[in-house]
Amino acid sequence: MKAKTNGTGSETTSGSPVSSAPLNDNQRTLAWLRRAHDEQLALCNELEEIADSLPSNVDRQKCLYAAKMLGPLVQNIHEYEETVLFPWIESQRGPQLRETIERLKFEHCEDECFAEELTDALLKLGTGDVVNMEAVGYMLRGFFEGMRRHIAFERDCLLTHLPPDAAPEGQH
Repeated sequence: MKAKTNGTGSETTSGSPVSSAPLNDNQRTLAWLRRAHDEQLALCNELEEIADSLPSNVDRQKCLYAAKMLGPLVQNIHEYEETVLFPWIESQRGPQLRETIERLKFEHCEDECFAEELTDALLKLGTGDVVNMEAVGYMLRGFFEGMRRHIAFERDCLLTHLPPDAAPEGQH
């Protein structure tokens, strides 16, 4: 995602103005998380389209693309959250979130295992192998609905009440 100037001294990303003021570490962490959530939600939308296309209208290329993206995206985001974001949130909000963060880490482990199984199913769909369409539909819906809930929880519960300097101006 490359930023471009819009002639006003601000930068744009996908057409939206972005302040050209330098971000502090807290703002960079939250900006990264927003982008990660957007990428995950976009993948969820793709997975939902695949599920809606079952059983007779499967776009094999979309299945192969989703299979290729799913595992690495989930693993990379979880790694960042566990090594950067969660320690940072604990430092900002204190140890009262420790149990919540441990629960999210456990969910990450489950999500990664589920993503591996879903990747296998998507590869089979993409290559035209015979699969149980009903089971794959349930897998897809279970995964993307769980991912959406996980993201909503992170946004609603973890990212509230952070210090004022954590959000870029105008986004408190």
